[in-house]
Amino acid sequence: MISAKINKWKEESLLTLLALIFIAILTGITLIVHRYPQRWDLTVGEKHSISSQSKQVVKKIKQDVHIRAFFQEGNPGKKNALALLETYAYVNPYIHYQFIDPDRQPALAQQYGVRNYGSLILESGGRTQTVSAAGEEGITNGLLRLMQTQAKRVVFLSGHGEKSVQDSEKTGYSLAKDLLKKENYQVEEVHLLSGKGLPEGTRCLVIPGPKKPLFPEEIEDLKKFIAGGGRVILMLDPYQDGGVKEWLASLGVTLDQDILIDKVSRLFGGDYLIPMAGSYGRHPITEKFNITTFFPTARSLMPSETPPPGISYDILVRSSSESWAETDKRKVEKGEAAFDARKDRKGPLPLAVLVNLSPPEQNTKGKGSGEKESKSPKGQLVLFGDSDFAANSYFNLSGNGDLFLNTINSLTEEEQLISIRPAKTPVKPLALTANQARVLFLIPMVLLPLVVIGAGIGVWRSRRKAR
Repeated sequence: MISAKINKWKEESLLTLLALIFIAILTGITLIVHRYPQRWDLTVGEKHSISSQSKQVVKKIKQDVHIRAFFQEGNPGKKNALALLETYAYVNPYIHYQFIDPDRQPALAQQYGVRNYGSLILESGGRTQTVSAAGEEGITNGLLRLMQTQAKRVVFLSGHGEKSVQDSEKTGYSLAKDLLKKENYQVEEVHLLSGKGLPEGTRCLVIPGPKKPLFPEEIEDLKKFIAGGGRVILMLDPYQDGGVKEWLASLGVTLDQDILIDKVSRLFGGDYLIPMAGSYGRHPITEKFNITTFFPTARSLMPSETPPPGISYDILVRSSSESWAETDKRKVEKGEAAFDARKDRKGPLPLAVLVNLSPPEQNTKGKGSGEKESKSPKGQLVLFGDSDFAANSYFNLSGNGDLFLNTINSLTEEEQLISIRPAKTPVKPLALTANQARVLFLIPMVLLPLVVIGAGIGVWRSRRKAR
């Protein structure tokens, strides 16, 4: 009796010990997996992983990066964004993320200047970068910009009545300056007649609505800057050409004395002198842009259908089909503007045009050397028929500020920024032989029905015999 109890106690103790050892092993495995997580993407094409290019960028990050994703609850894109951000955080533990509903936390959205659902704010070391869509290419390039130690220089021209980045009134550009600084840009104003020229390292020159003509010397400096691969944003309001009309004509762009009238703006509670964007061009600046923009008192821009040699155009923004270019200034002033087919041009009309200036090829080794000809960087000039759209009073209106920032970002892109193609699952067609196709047809269409019928007959006969 006693020996039986002892044996039973030994068995129970052994089972308890084995259970404790098993629990300890599971706990240890759990702690190891939590400390050193591992993931394997077994899908064809690794569609749940980021590209090797992105991994190289992410692994170089050595300081905390906080990503704030502004998504509404129930947003269909939130699930994909979560999976993507989890992957980035897995590749580098320095990356942290959180999702914020801008409708429930409007103050936080306003603090970061978020105007669109699905935007991401990347923050590190007191610097921020805005990513408009939660895609791998946008996030990776945003991280690249965020990690740049040297700020890119954007210069605003002054001295001709241009809008100033120091002006906080409604016609000033102080909001644009603040946003650029948040995006790690160095912003300053220059006067070309000072004799110092543009500051060294200028990535982009902005000329926001000059009221007085530029001097010939300044126009020559402007030409040299673009010829050397410089990037310029030139905003010209109606009836003011800034003294560059002839230069633009040599580039194949005509400036007419007109002002755009748009009836569609009335539907949005605006004035007919505030044309809205009717469509956007297929250029990286506007290709994924789907937000309405407004251009108070704008003029049309007419690039030539046959551009001069070495020049090409991209129409970035067009007005609506209900707009037209009014050429009678007196009628506009009296509020009596009406479309005249003999004088006016019917919309849609270009509101913003990108002029690409390809430099002439230069042979550094001489003819017959067999060496490839070296090419200078391509200059780019973005023309806007309005400067008010990016002023303080309209900067936060719909997509105006985003369009301005997109333009700056595109013109100042670094060569290290990458282009990532989305992962594609390869298509593997199912090829069957004649016998395989015959078997695939006979099994579901003939054999299985016969089995069911036979089973039914068998059950019926067995029940009949039982009676």
